[in-house]
Amino acid sequence: MNPVEGEPLLHALLRDGVAVAHECGGKLACSTCRVVVRAGMEHLSPMSEDELDMLERAQADAPGARLSCQSVSSGGEVVLEICPSTVPARVAGSSPVHVSERAARHLAAQLARHPGALAVRLGVEPAGCSGLRYRIDPIDALGEADTLFESSGVRIAVDALSLPYLQGSRIDLVQEGLAQRLRYDNPNVMESCGCGESFTTHEAGK
Repeated sequence: MNPVEGEPLLHALLRDGVAVAHECGGKLACSTCRVVVRAGMEHLSPMSEDELDMLERAQADAPGARLSCQSVSSGGEVVLEICPSTVPARVAGSSPVHVSERAARHLAAQLARHPGALAVRLGVEPAGCSGLRYRIDPIDALGEADTLFESSGVRIAVDALSLPYLQGSRIDLVQEGLAQRLRYDNPNVMESCGCGESFTTHEAGK
């Protein structure tokens, strides 16, 4: 890979679509983003004592081991080995949410504005006159209760509380006049308010 000068390897990997765990958000508080540099170590910033200490505590200080969040490129090609334990563990085989190609392009453009973003978080939260509304935001780290899925090339994180309300949903991008918006086709919705801002699901009605 050829990271940009001044760019941490973690950001370059995520930008290239490589799912790398980084539970602390790249703040040198964990060792989940570790990689093994097979070639090009001279193109990376020197290892700090704090980085070495973190690798030693994780018993992952093998030759070439680095924390990708702390390895800043000075320009030049780097060959990496991604450790199996570095891939996020909470990745499911099939997504409970389907994203159309149009919506995927829209979400990918949103993610591109947030360097280091791992995925889009899709969830529901209390709001409005019918009880719930959708929320979608870029995230740079997974939460303890998150499950990571992929649909149409976009990674989607859904927390455990939101998952029952979203199972089987389809997300599309629609044009309304001069504006575009995401449309949710959710089989769990029982009714929605007149303003279209909130909804009630079968799960919520239990």
